[in-house]
Amino acid sequence: MEDINMADSAEFVRKPINMKDLKEHYYGSFRCGFEVEKIAELSREQFEKFSGELYGYYRFLYDNRDAMYMDPGDRRMHCILVTTSGYREGILIEAEGYAYPRYAAFMPDCRKIDLEGKEVLAQADLSPNLPMEYWREAEVKKKNERTEGR
Repeated sequence: MEDINMADSAEFVRKPINMKDLKEHYYGSFRCGFEVEKIAELSREQFEKFSGELYGYYRFLYDNRDAMYMDPGDRRMHCILVTTSGYREGILIEAEGYAYPRYAAFMPDCRKIDLEGKEVLAQADLSPNLPMEYWREAEVKKKNERTEGR
């Protein structure tokens, strides 16, 4: 197994509930390389709400789901960085096509990440309003996950 550069990696948590889950390492978290694909800069109030409710469904994650994936070739999480100008910290999100943070990692200082040329979302819609097709696709994925393990 190849070594992971600590500067370009983060400790990811599967299906976190809130920021506390990201800051406390526990069984099931794993270190992985990452690449920021887009940046969602929220207001301080929005960031506090989002980081406290990572289990929620968010329209901006649905709208940008193609930017978040795991590339088996480079073994890196391709993520959206959620941050705010009021803080140095941020959260890396890899949703695997879902509208909630399937995997997330806490970034204590976003200034250490090379963000030059990265797209900043004009507005991150934090509403849970998702199209019906999302719910149908999610149900199919859920069924496939249950049957593949047999």
